[in-house]
Amino acid sequence: MDKLLIKQVLFYGSWLVWPFIAWLTWRLRERGGRGLVALMLAVCLLFAWARFVEPQRIHVQETVLAGTGAGARLVLISDIHLGVYKDSDYLLRLVERINTLQADAVVIAGDFTYEPGGRSLQGMFAPLAKLRLPVYAVLGNHDQQSPGPDIDAELRAALAAHRVRVIEGQTVMLRGFRLAGLGDRWALKDDAGFLSAPPAPSPTVVLAHNPDSAFDLGPGQAALVLAGHTHGGQIRIPWLYKHVIPSQHGFDRGEQFLTTPRGRVRVYTTVGTGEIGLPMRLFNPPTIDVLDLRP
Repeated sequence: MDKLLIKQVLFYGSWLVWPFIAWLTWRLRERGGRGLVALMLAVCLLFAWARFVEPQRIHVQETVLAGTGAGARLVLISDIHLGVYKDSDYLLRLVERINTLQADAVVIAGDFTYEPGGRSLQGMFAPLAKLRLPVYAVLGNHDQQSPGPDIDAELRAALAAHRVRVIEGQTVMLRGFRLAGLGDRWALKDDAGFLSAPPAPSPTVVLAHNPDSAFDLGPGQAALVLAGHTHGGQIRIPWLYKHVIPSQHGFDRGEQFLTTPRGRVRVYTTVGTGEIGLPMRLFNPPTIDVLDLRP
């Protein structure tokens, strides 16, 4: 069976949990086997929360990052994953929430898509044009190469049409610091050579999709790396979630430090706003990170 079809069956077939919950609730009225029925009901309710409730709850998290050398407020999002599980209606909700926040720019750390099929990317991402702040982005593995077909060129054109600037291999100046973009690591597009010389007079904040890209950087190249990709495990069952995070260097979520061959690099990883694999989140809602960068 086609992988996309399997995901569609999983996505829509999961609605069957609701009549099963109703049946289990009815069974609780009977005298026999209440303990087992109650356990099954609790499991189904947890499943329903993770499938239908938590993936739709957009959480805003504010974090102060002092000592970056920069003075700005950035909205960081990642892993929107529009396609088989989420659509432009969800993106519009996300944009409307971002527009209520006070910041200097929005930065998007890749993975805009997740098997969008034959749908128009320009139409799918139209809500991004409603963002009231400057928007800078890089692409992720689901946008370019692994897995699925390469939609790089089509996606870049769609983003440009909606005033989203893709900055891979480039730098832009923002309020006394420079923002640099790295392409996706799995697609071998995160070469940071353009950051090596000459040393920048202003601190550099690097936007990447995969936090593992920080391994090739040094503190002189990046005062801070902003990334996504990990989803924070997505379904955050204690201990188990760590075994599904796609990071070779132990990245999870939030602020971490990585010792690289060039020194110690500071990284902030957002948990993203979409889902892959299973259309579920648990103890780990979609998150908009508002980062208060301070000198």
